Amino acid sequence: MAHIKLAIITGSGLDFSNILDLCLREESLTEIFPVINSQIIGHKYRILHGFIDSIPTIICNGRIHAYEGYHFEQFKEFITYFREKEVTHLISINAVGGLNRNLSVCNFVAIEKIISIQYNPFPIPSTIFPSWIFKQYHPRGTYIWVTGPCYETQSELQLFLSQGGDVIGMSGGPELYWAMQLGIKTAMFSCVTNSCFDPYPLTHEQVVKNAHKACQQFLQTFRNALVEELHSL
Repeated sequence: MAHIKLAIITGSGLDFSNILDLCLREESLTEIFPVINSQIIGHKYRILHGFIDSIPTIICNGRIHAYEGYHFEQFKEFITYFREKEVTHLISINAVGGLNRNLSVCNFVAIEKIISIQYNPFPIPSTIFPSWIFKQYHPRGTYIWVTGPCYETQSELQLFLSQGGDVIGMSGGPELYWAMQLGIKTAMFSCVTNSCFDPYPLTHEQVVKNAHKACQQFLQTFRNALVEELHSL
């Protein structure tokens, strides 16, 4: 594992900082990227440098989104930071809605395929396959990436379900694309924070609350799976 350096990017309510065995220093994400001027609830906008087991690790709690108005090249600049820090393996973790009714709220899904649905034109392929998938982890599924900013209608959700989608969200697609373009092995995990077909209205506050609860349940399982996976590389 001497050649591996890991980065983990998380978003709404998904705080993975406790996964570090040793934290060496903390930096402000907005100081590193002054272009980031938004403050989405559930993002701490900080970067931690430390170790998981013997693996040098960067944890980035906060990200940018197409629905905020960030451009394609700004995602490249964001991911280039990790490439410059000699990151070899990256995990993008996001909060999503569950399309597949077999998935429960607080489940984490390893993403095998991304289908890009672009309400606003974004020059990434319509289908992307992550370059890194944990060998022993289940469940797995297909992620529908939408540019947002609105939650989808029931008709749209039924269409995406018919296309084979298991989960749907507004982050991760451009990150995954640029990380792989820059030669970083990249995996994606999605946390189901709501069922898309529930009858009650969805709020971002509920997404953050469920993501926080899911993290508390998942962190040790994820750490064990991560260390086992990295030792097998």
